[in-house]
Amino acid sequence: MTFDTNAVNILTVALTNLNTTLVARREEKKAVNYLFFNRREDKDINDFITELEKAFAINRVVNRRKYLIAISCLKGTATNFYDKLVGITNWNTAGQAVNI
Repeated sequence: MTFDTNAVNILTVALTNLNTTLVARREEKKAVNYLFFNRREDKDINDFITELEKAFAINRVVNRRKYLIAISCLKGTATNFYDKLVGITNWNTAGQAVNI
């Protein structure tokens, strides 16, 4: 019998979310540790996001805190990339007008 990894991950997240819904109104608790992502060759961003979503559900993290936790999980190259994105306040549309 072969297992579809995507289906297993989706089912895990769904069951975890159901559990979270059933025990609603409980405060956030760190039951599992968060993984780190640094964009090495052996790391996949989709796997990282899936695992992070599972950890959020298990730890009962409210939406307004997920962003802060997610950026704290970035390391190395991923942190540098995020820092560059945060520095963008607007796009240079004046430079694009010259190329029209």
